Amino acid sequence: MNIDLLLERIGVQVLPDSPLERLQTLHGAITKTVPFENLAVLEGKNISLEPNDVFAKVVEQGRGGYCYELNTLFAELLEYLGYNVERLLGRVWANGAAAPPLTHMALRVFVEYQPYLCDVGFGGGTLREPLPWVTGVAANQSSDSFRLDVIDNGETMLSRLSGAAWKSLYSLLPCPVRPQDFIPANHYTSTHPSSYFTQAPVAALTTDDGRITLRGRIFRRLGAGGETERELTSFDELVQVLAQEFGLGNLDVTSLNNRLSRLFIHREAGEIPVAEAIEVEAMGT
Repeated sequence: MNIDLLLERIGVQVLPDSPLERLQTLHGAITKTVPFENLAVLEGKNISLEPNDVFAKVVEQGRGGYCYELNTLFAELLEYLGYNVERLLGRVWANGAAAPPLTHMALRVFVEYQPYLCDVGFGGGTLREPLPWVTGVAANQSSDSFRLDVIDNGETMLSRLSGAAWKSLYSLLPCPVRPQDFIPANHYTSTHPSSYFTQAPVAALTTDDGRITLRGRIFRRLGAGGETERELTSFDELVQVLAQEFGLGNLDVTSLNNRLSRLFIHREAGEIPVAEAIEVEAMGT
C-alpha cells in the first residue's frame, strides 16, 4: 500500500503518535474527503473488493464507493499501521424492513484492548469518528448522537438520535467474518434490480458542522444553520453537483446519462420515481 498517496488523498499530512488519536484522525478524514457513492454501479462497472482495485479506484482515480469498498480500504490501511481489525457483517434496519438481509460491512478496531466501532461507509448516517464499543450508553459526535445496544440473535444495534427518538440504523453479527464473506452481498447490492444502488444516484460526505447528501435528484445540506434542500432539474445539474460538492469529476458521463435519463423524464412529467421513496440502505438521514 502506498500510504503516502492515500494520506494525500484524504488530506492528512501528519499522523498523531497516539494510536487512538491516529484512528480518530483517519476515520474523520476519510468521511470528509472520500464520498460514499454508487456511481460506478450506475456506470455498469463491476464492483471489485480486491484491495488493490479499491485503492486504484478511490486513491488513484479520485472516486468514492459504498460500504464494502470504503471499509475494505480503511481496514487495509489500519492493518498496515498495526491495528487489530475485525470485519463485521450486518443488516440495515433504516428502511423499516421486518427482517433485512446481511448487506452491510463495518469494522471493530482494537486500541489497547478497547474495541471501537468504525464505519466510513454508511452514507448520510455514517459515524464521524470511532465509537467506543460500549452498549447502552449514548455518545455524542458533533451534531449526532449514537448508541450501541445488544438485541436478538446476539447482534449489536447501532442507533442514532433523531429528534426525541432513537432510530435503528444497522445491527452487526457478533462474530467477525473474512473478506470473501462479503462477495455475495456485494454482488446483490451492485447488480440486483431490487437494490437501491442500481436505481438512483446516492452520495454523501460529512462536513465540520453537518453533512451533505444526494439521494436521487434531491441534494441536501445540513449544518449549524439548519438544513437546506434542493431538487436537481437536469442531468447536467446532477453532474455539476457531483463534481463541485462531492469532488467526483472522473465520471463516465455517457453511461450515467443513459442510465439516469428516466430520473429527470419523470420529473418533467410531474411524477416521483419509486426509488426516491425508498429509505435507502446507507443513507441514514
